[in-house]
Amino acid sequence: EGPSTLPKTLATALNGGMERDVGPAAPVQRPERDARWVVGVDGSECSRHAALWAMAQAAGRASEVQLATSWNVPIAPMVSPVSSLATSASIDGHAAAAQATVDQLADSLAPSFDGTVTRSVSQGGAAPLLLDAAGGSSLLVVGSRGRGGFARLLLGSTSMQCATHSQTPVAVIPRTAPISPVTTIVVAVDGSANSAAALTWAIEFAAPGSIIDCVSVFDTTPITVGADQFFVPDTSELAQEHFEHLVERIVQQANRDDVEVRPTFVEGHPRKVLAEFAATRDLLVVGARGLGAIGSAILGSASTWLLHHATRPIVVTPRPADATDHGFDGNNADGED
Repeated sequence: EGPSTLPKTLATALNGGMERDVGPAAPVQRPERDARWVVGVDGSECSRHAALWAMAQAAGRASEVQLATSWNVPIAPMVSPVSSLATSASIDGHAAAAQATVDQLADSLAPSFDGTVTRSVSQGGAAPLLLDAAGGSSLLVVGSRGRGGFARLLLGSTSMQCATHSQTPVAVIPRTAPISPVTTIVVAVDGSANSAAALTWAIEFAAPGSIIDCVSVFDTTPITVGADQFFVPDTSELAQEHFEHLVERIVQQANRDDVEVRPTFVEGHPRKVLAEFAATRDLLVVGARGLGAIGSAILGSASTWLLHHATRPIVVTPRPADATDHGFDGNNADGED
């Protein structure tokens, strides 16, 4: 990451010394029993683990869990004019294998769920089909790794595409995630409309008795102002005041007396601080993009880094359609969340 021109803060920002509000937070509703969750499965152990995690959370939050998979016919290398071509029998075989994968998992999970477990099998690319299936759903759940790709990569391309482009909150579940109910949540809050939406979602998702830690990180990375000079503006107290005001307003609108929300303002590096919090919580929630000058960065650098390195489940909430970031001019220029 290169240095930015102003301090990167996870806080509501200023405009000429006057506070600029991010606007009213969306009202929090209790989880609806008729909600539908979509879980991407591909026969891998990681996707099965993601499905188990989803089922552990679905009780009281969803009435339907849809297991969705896709299949495609591998393209034969064109090494000669007589390269093998897909036959109707091979196509039927791929479709049948995908259906069997979903049926086997659905049959094993259904007895433990008081709702409905449905199945979806389609031909095509995994990410586009999952994004399409998730339309109108409340949550899309995917494993951090699938069957394809390189084992050394911690996050698969399908998971990354879903987290980046979904209009539905996406839960990315690593193989190391405990299969147990979520009772502790940490939310990255930076004062943007995105982070306000993330906190709103977390409060709505939280089960009664849960604890939500709202974490704002004031980035203390020095700012380069010359060949041998660095400057770190002392604005942390003002940033903390705005952060606490934002959290208080969202909590009041949520009206969840059965959930404890704890604001925490710290100085440090966002990635490091959030990773440390996430390591001891059941769930990490981030917005699709935090404060930043690069509007094309759909996922901020902190969210992207955490997706690749988190050992606990992470939910990425989509950027609100009418969101407008209000930050220091040039703040978070690299898209840091």
